[in-house]
Amino acid sequence: MKRHAMSKYFGSGAGHVLRQHNNAVLLFSWRGKPDGSARYVEHLNCYVRNGLEYPSLAALLRAVEAEHAYKKT
Repeated sequence: MKRHAMSKYFGSGAGHVLRQHNNAVLLFSWRGKPDGSARYVEHLNCYVRNGLEYPSLAALLRAVEAEHAYKKT
């Protein structure tokens, strides 16, 4: 049986997030290099990355993009 994954590019194509089917862990890369992970916490109905909670995937992706914008300056 083939397992599907969720894969999404964000940050004008610089960021990529991958989640294996039925897995709470999201793996990030930025410009092709590993960039940590996040976890979906079902009982809290939120995503957690680096100890911070995000109410939605969109909010999480915006935060990751902002991390990299901040690193540029």
